[in-house]
Amino acid sequence: METKKLSITERREIFGAIRKSSDVFMNFALAAYFLFGIFLSFFYDTYLVAIGVGGLSIAAYFIVKTLLPSSNLYQYVLGGVLAIFAAQFIYQMHGLFEMHFFVFVGSTLLITYQNWRLQLPLIILVVVHHASFAYLQYLGNKEIYFTQLEYMDLQAFIFHGALAAVIVAICGYWAFGLEKKTISGAVNKIALEDQLKNVTQNILFAEQISSGNLTVEYQLQNDQDELGKALLAMRENLLKASIKENQERFVTVGITEVGDVIRNNPDSLQKLSDDFVRTVVKYMGMNQGGLFLLEQEDDNKFLNLAACYAYDRKKYLEQKIDLGEGLISQCFMERDVIYMTNVPHNYVQITSGLGEATPGCIILVPVMTNDEIVGVFELASFKSLEQYQIDFLKKVCENIASSIVSSRVTERVKRLLAESQQQTEEMRAQEEEMRQNMEELQATQEEMRRKEQHLQEILREAQAKGA
Repeated sequence: METKKLSITERREIFGAIRKSSDVFMNFALAAYFLFGIFLSFFYDTYLVAIGVGGLSIAAYFIVKTLLPSSNLYQYVLGGVLAIFAAQFIYQMHGLFEMHFFVFVGSTLLITYQNWRLQLPLIILVVVHHASFAYLQYLGNKEIYFTQLEYMDLQAFIFHGALAAVIVAICGYWAFGLEKKTISGAVNKIALEDQLKNVTQNILFAEQISSGNLTVEYQLQNDQDELGKALLAMRENLLKASIKENQERFVTVGITEVGDVIRNNPDSLQKLSDDFVRTVVKYMGMNQGGLFLLEQEDDNKFLNLAACYAYDRKKYLEQKIDLGEGLISQCFMERDVIYMTNVPHNYVQITSGLGEATPGCIILVPVMTNDEIVGVFELASFKSLEQYQIDFLKKVCENIASSIVSSRVTERVKRLLAESQQQTEEMRAQEEEMRQNMEELQATQEEMRRKEQHLQEILREAQAKGA
C-alpha cells in the first residue's frame, strides 16, 4: 500500500542514497575479506586460493557494477561473492567450523541494501557448497575440506543447514522490514513536505485574496487539500460578489449620468436626444447608436431618426422608417428587446444605416413607459453585451421615455401657449383697430352733427329774412 504511494523516481532517489552508502561500506568489507584471505593463507600455504579466488570474486563484482551502473545486478553478484569468500575461508582453514560464521557475516552485511532478495544467491551458493563439499569430503577426498570433524551425520548436517537458513531468513526479514520502514518514512516525509507546500501555497493564495487579487491562478495539490478547496470556494464567492457589485455599480453610475442628461435638458427634446445617445454610447463603449422616435404627419405614422452618434462623432442623418418595415419597426410593434450576435453582412442595407461595417452585435430596445411607447433605441458594437448591460439599456430607455413624453407635453403646452398668446395679441390688435374705427366714426358723427346744426341755423336765418 505504501509502496504504491511512491513514484518510480522517488523510490529511485530514496534507495539511490542507501545504495551509495552501502556501496562504500561494501568496498571496505570486500577489501577486508580479501586481506583476511591473505592472512589465512599463512596457515596452510593457500596463497594461490586467497589471491586467485578472492581476486576473481572481487573482479567479477566490480566488472558487473561498471558495465551495468544503472542496474542492481551487481548486488546479487555481491551476495554470491560473499558466499564464495565463506567457502574460500572454510577451505583455507581446512574445514575450521568457525569459518562457517562468515556466511552469517555476509548475510548481515547484505541487510544494508534493504533488499531481502539479495539473501537468495548467498544461501543458494552456501547450500550448494556445503552439500557438495560435505559429500565429497565424506567420500574420502582428502583435498576437499568442509569440516574438521571426523564425521557429521545427516541429522547434524540438516540442523546445521536449517539454522543457517533461519539466520539468513531473519536477515532477509530484517532487510524487508528496513525497506518498508524506509518507504514509510519517505512517504511520511513527502506527505509532510506536501502539506508544508500546501500550507505555504494556501497562505500566499489567501494573501492574494486579501489584497483584492481575485483572479490569481491556484491549483490544488491533491484532493485532500480541504483548506485549498475552502479558499477556492471563498475566492469564487468573492469574485462573484465583486462581479455583481461592479455590474450594479455600472448600472447605478450609468443611470445617474443619464439622469444628469435629463435634468440638464428640460426644455429641448432635440438636445435631450442628442445628449442621451452620446452619453449611453460612450458609457457602454459601443460603436454606434441611434434614437428613433415616433412621429406623425397627417394620418401617416413613422419612426424618425431623432439623434445618432457614431465613432466619437455625431452624424446628422435623416431617416424615416415606416411602421411594419425592418427590425426597428418590429421592435416597436412587439415592444420587446431584439439582440443579435450573428449579424448578416447586408443588415445595414436591410434595416439600419448606422454604420458602414458589419457590427458584431446589434441590440434594439423599445423606448417606452408602462403605458406608452415613443420610439426605439438601436446600438451596434463589435463586442457582445452581457445581460446586465442589456438590463441597463432597458432601464435608461424607460427613463428617457418618460422624459420624452414629458418633453413633448411641455413642448405642446408651450406651442399652445404661444398660439394662445399670438391669438391674444391679434385680438388686442383687432380691438385697438376697432376702437380707432369707433373714435373715427364718433368724430365723423360729431362733425356731421355740427354741420347739420350749422345748416339748420342757415335755414332758420333764411326763413327769418323771408318772413
